[in-house]
Amino acid sequence: MLLYHIAKWIGWIIFKLIFRLKVTGRGSIPKKIPFIIVANHSSLLDPIVLGVSIKPRVIFVAAAYLFKIGWLGYLLRKFDSIPVQKENDIKAIKQSLKILEKGGVLGIFPEGGIDRQKNNLPVRGGAAYLAVKIGVPIIPIRIKGTDKVLPRGAKFIESLNKIKVEIKKPIFCSNKINKNREMINRLVESYSKEIYQ
Repeated sequence: MLLYHIAKWIGWIIFKLIFRLKVTGRGSIPKKIPFIIVANHSSLLDPIVLGVSIKPRVIFVAAAYLFKIGWLGYLLRKFDSIPVQKENDIKAIKQSLKILEKGGVLGIFPEGGIDRQKNNLPVRGGAAYLAVKIGVPIIPIRIKGTDKVLPRGAKFIESLNKIKVEIKKPIFCSNKINKNREMINRLVESYSKEIYQ
């Protein structure tokens, strides 16, 4: 835990000084946990940027192949991220539910991968399913600028572009509502509008 806080503090200083990181909407973060964060995904830097921008510790759900990428894989393992082999990965779902049931914060990129172009990948419903299952709010977040700093496929930083994190208003979910496909789709549509605007 101490290592996490030290790394977060150092990361915040680096992103603030070098990339002029700006975070808006912090008041939208619930004072009580658990909750789920959903964000657009256009760079390998996104989970790091979110990690230093959000006060509670965030446990990320990430594609399994990312754990094989040197520095990123090291960070993902070090900070207890959950690997996902495929969309309906039962083990990953159980791990995610356990995090929420214990009062943790879960971070999900609903595209399921890095978007090559805006709105290029379909938005998946895993976050909506988990939110309804447990009855926790979803916090949509829009990340801007990371795709310029470390574009998809790049191995090194390519620019010192300004990075902005926009935290939107929570979408409250109840575990008492009907958990049918239509309801899940409505939730997906709601947070998709927020993270792409």
